[in-house]
Amino acid sequence: MKFTELNLTDELQSGLKDINFLETTPVQAKSIPHILEGKDIIGTAQTGTGKTGAFVIPIVDRILRGKRDGIKAVILTPTRELAQQIDEQIFAIGYHTGISSATVIGGSDFSAQAKALNAGVDIIVATPGRFIDQNKIVNIDFTTVDYLILDEADRMLDMGFLPDIKKIISWMPQQRQTLLFSATMPKEIERLAGSIMKNPEIIEIDRSKPVQSVEQRAYLLKSNQKIHLTKQIFKTIDWDSCIIFTSTKKGTDELQRLLKKEGIKAGSIHGDRSQDERNKALNAFKNGQIPVIVATNVIARGIDIKDVSLIINYDVPRSADDYVHRIGRTGRYDKSGIAITFVTQRDNRSFADIDKIKGNKLKKIRLPESFDESTDFYWDKKESDGKKKDDSSAKSDNKEQKQSGKKKSASNGRSKTSGKKEQEKKKDSSRSGKKQKSGSTRNNQQNKTREQPSGKKGSQRGGNGSSGKKAAAVESGSSDRSRSDKGSGRHKKSGGDDQKQQREAKAETRRPVVIPPTVAKARERSRKVRKPAKGIWGIIKSVIPKFKRD
Repeated sequence: MKFTELNLTDELQSGLKDINFLETTPVQAKSIPHILEGKDIIGTAQTGTGKTGAFVIPIVDRILRGKRDGIKAVILTPTRELAQQIDEQIFAIGYHTGISSATVIGGSDFSAQAKALNAGVDIIVATPGRFIDQNKIVNIDFTTVDYLILDEADRMLDMGFLPDIKKIISWMPQQRQTLLFSATMPKEIERLAGSIMKNPEIIEIDRSKPVQSVEQRAYLLKSNQKIHLTKQIFKTIDWDSCIIFTSTKKGTDELQRLLKKEGIKAGSIHGDRSQDERNKALNAFKNGQIPVIVATNVIARGIDIKDVSLIINYDVPRSADDYVHRIGRTGRYDKSGIAITFVTQRDNRSFADIDKIKGNKLKKIRLPESFDESTDFYWDKKESDGKKKDDSSAKSDNKEQKQSGKKKSASNGRSKTSGKKEQEKKKDSSRSGKKQKSGSTRNNQQNKTREQPSGKKGSQRGGNGSSGKKAAAVESGSSDRSRSDKGSGRHKKSGGDDQKQQREAKAETRRPVVIPPTVAKARERSRKVRKPAKGIWGIIKSVIPKFKRD
């Protein structure tokens, strides 16, 4: 359906053309006609479906057609950012209409808000807490209010605003038109709607289902692997802007600091930030000055940020509805996006509810325990499998080469050792041969020296018959022995020589050792020196003079 078919005022049609609103979304097509007729509405639709336009467009048109004598509409939202976004859309749509609006939210100048309320505006967009505080000071006149809108009612319920909402509703006139928009419909919201509405029209559009244009992945990992995987994802895939959702304010600040250390420009938004800081961070992200924003659920719902290509749930959302709204920040306006969730062991319960969402295409991937910053990361599994195969084949080839090299080196080592052993054997044999030769020469010389004096004595004593006979008998005995040896075995001649050499070697070792005179003097000197004794007796001995022994 086109907006030109809704019979809106000319000024409003001009504003819609300026912002390129030509055709209605499903929730707008079903809601706007009933609102223009003055009926109460309960609209159930997920974020990013055009809910804001579904109530702003018809309310502006009805205000233009009626009396403008005070505050005509009050819009309550759960967060400051959503309130500001609605106010911006009212300004854009009603640019040619002269419709005025004011935001009453925490973190902004209290006095400036009070002045705007006293001056008079057509529409107030407020968060419940600050709106109650302002009413205590300004004493706002609600008698002219014709329209009450509760946007993201289930979120306001989760944040504990239900008592404040009931209090604000009690200030409103009974004759009014009430519009309630919510992503889910808990029993508390149903009871509230039943007590404040008259025969409401119920509109349901894609209730709690993730956008099909978003690729969803869940990585099962350890807590200390989250930052490593975040860096790897940034390096691997193509992305323009990214929202990282955390569960705590402290975790938001810590993650922002870690990303800045890695050279990634990142801002942060959470409840403890001042409104000025939150506005600066969100505007910088929208304008592309910073590519990453780390936030709690503050911007999970209703915030219209164009061209967000990547969503990372650094912490698992508490409920399936929060998950749907978080990942709904991407894949908007028929564009594709990527949503990644980090799941640790303690997140199993919360993640089980997310995994059970009907029609949800969620790909689960378990990271190895050894995964860290140095691990190769592949977004495409086929590519990683092929790479692993190539790596495994290369590793096997390297192993074979190493094993063959080891075998070759072992064989070379064996050949070298065997060659060394042979050389050593040759050297030993040559040394033993030299020793044998030197031993035989020494023996021969000794024999000669021994034979010479005995010969002389024999020649001198040859005159005596007894001595001559004895010498002749010895000579004849020795000759007989030599003959008997020759006759008994001439082939054992070499063995006999060896035995003689061994006997002579033993005889040489039995000779008395001659002590050098220097060693003898040293031994004598040490024997005369008195050894020190221990304790008191040693002190006494050192005092008593030493007497020489005769």
